[in-house]
Parts: sequence; C-alpha cells; structure tokens
Amino acid sequence: MIAEREKENKYKISKLAEITESEIKGNRELVVDNARGVSESIETSVTFADQIEYLHEALKSEAAVIVSSYEICEQVESDLKAEKTFLLTDHPRRVYAKIADILTPRPYENKEISERAVVDQSSKLGKNLSIHPGVVIAENVQIGDNSIIAPGVIIGPDVKIGENCLLHPGVIIERDTIIENDVIIQSGAVIGSDGFGFATDESGHHKIPQQGNVIIESKVEIGANVTIDRGASGPTIIKQGTKLDNLIQIGHNVEVGEESLLVAQSGIAGSTTLGRRVTLGGQAGVVGHIKLADNTIAAARAMVTSRTNAGDFISGAPAQIHRDALKEQAYLRRLPKYIERIKELEKRITELEK
Repeated sequence: MIAEREKENKYKISKLAEITESEIKGNRELVVDNARGVSESIETSVTFADQIEYLHEALKSEAAVIVSSYEICEQVESDLKAEKTFLLTDHPRRVYAKIADILTPRPYENKEISERAVVDQSSKLGKNLSIHPGVVIAENVQIGDNSIIAPGVIIGPDVKIGENCLLHPGVIIERDTIIENDVIIQSGAVIGSDGFGFATDESGHHKIPQQGNVIIESKVEIGANVTIDRGASGPTIIKQGTKLDNLIQIGHNVEVGEESLLVAQSGIAGSTTLGRRVTLGGQAGVVGHIKLADNTIAAARAMVTSRTNAGDFISGAPAQIHRDALKEQAYLRRLPKYIERIKELEKRITELEK
C-alpha cells in the first residue's frame, strides 16, 4: 500500500475507483483527502453506507463521496442527490477500508533515523525507515524498506523484520523472531518471550530452555499487550492475514492458521494448531496439544478441550456444538421445576406404597 500513497494523501476519485475496481457515478475529477464516518465527514471526505438507512444519513452529510452498493442505490435511486459522487461496488465495506488505508497517514512516519536511537553497527537497515528516539536495535537485526519503529521499541539480536511494518511504542521483539511484510504490532506487545516450559519433580519446577523462535507472517496485525511465546524447539507461527485483538496469550509452539480472528483476552496453550480462518471469541480458551479445524468458531468464554471438525460452531465450558449447548442451557433453566416435579412424584409413590 505504500507505493500507492501520494503526496499529502490527496487523490482524484477516478484514481481511487481504479485502485478499488469501483464504478463512479458523479464527478470523476473530484479530489478527496480523508475517509471518515458519516457524522464526522467534511467536504473532502469519503464515507460509506452499506445499508439503506445509513445511505439516507450519508446523503445529508458533508461528505463529497459515498461508497455504497449497486443494490442499495437502486432501491433509493429517486433520492440520490446530484451533488454527491458515488463509488459503487458489490463490497462497499471492503472498498471503504482500502480507501481509508490509502488516505490515512501512517503514524510515526518521518523517514528519519533518530540520533537518540541505539542501533548496533552490524544491523542491516532498509530504505526510508522511520526509527524514533529510545529505540534499541541489537546485533544482526535486519529491517526492510519503509518500516516504522516507534519510540521505545526494543528489538533483540538476530531479528528479521520485513518491509512496510509498523511497530508502535513500547513493543518488544525478542531474539531470532522473524516478522514478514506489512505487519502491524500495537503498543506493549511482547513477541518471543520464553514459553511456559518446566520439568516438575519432588524437588521443584526446573526450567526447560526455550530454544525456538516466533514467525509472524505477512499482513498480520497484533493488538496491544499481546504476548506470543517462542517455541520450546521450533517456531511458534502466526500465519498470513491473521488479526489478534488486545490482551491475547499465545503459548509456545502454537500455530495459528491463515486469516484467523482472535478476540480480546483469548488464550491458546502450547502446541495447539488452529486451522485457516478460525475465530476465537472474547475470553475463549484453548487447551494444549489439540487441533481446531478450518473455519471453527468458538463463542466468547468457550473452553475448548478437544479437537473440532471443519466449520464447527462451539460454545460453553467445556465447549460443545453450540446447538447442543443451547439445549443443555434450556434444560438447566427448567431444572428447578423438574426438581419440584420429582419431589411431588416421590411423595405420591411413598403414599401409594403405604
């Protein structure tokens, strides 16, 4: 996305239509410089509406351009204002997200290496880097072009960071970590800390050296205060396109499949594998040494203790198929009535036996 950015982030709508493969209805020469929600929009804004009621609000807004769908606009064709320009697509939310990414300046980007950063001479630094005060970069680190290292980031020895990455303030990247291209890591995250590995006997808990590393593949986003442990032997892997919310714990030797979504406060114990596009709801927990199949969805607070099949929607503690969990909850709600009924039947039986 860096290559698509222009000076001051001003774009003709015709260029945005080309990039997003959208159809223009209105002024092709219009210039915009920001993307905002309907209520915050100004005269140079792009906004979006993916429902009819939102489109009516967008038409009343200051926004110059509205991203919407063919279907919605056809339903309200007579209400469309001539002064509004439209970008029409089958996927308005996705197109708006791409436009917002293009128009929104990258935080902390100044393409300078601060004199107050500590950078080991053995490190290999790419072009157009932004490295801020308080950054510490250890020996043999590699950082690709156009990456941003915000204030206070610490990067350990032998770390490799790809192109177009953004590390927010206070991120810690431990030794031997590999981070591919277009990765975003929010403040307070710790990547590559020791896994929770101990040998226990009657004399105590004896640490097992954690000799593996962490691999973060391209287009992964890691939220604030996430911790990802290095492998005991071999890597912990977060695969391409996965998004991690804040306050998540990933244990050693876990593998998270492509384009998975992990919501805040979820956790995965060591050596568990998540397939492609797995979703963990808030505070969901997954025990170690199991496999969740592709497209598994675990509801909030689910406690996953066994393997799943592709496409399973599970909930509860311990987690089970959601439909079965709902039935169980329904029975539990009726339990007080059942108890009273049983007592009544026992009383009748006792009377009959007299």
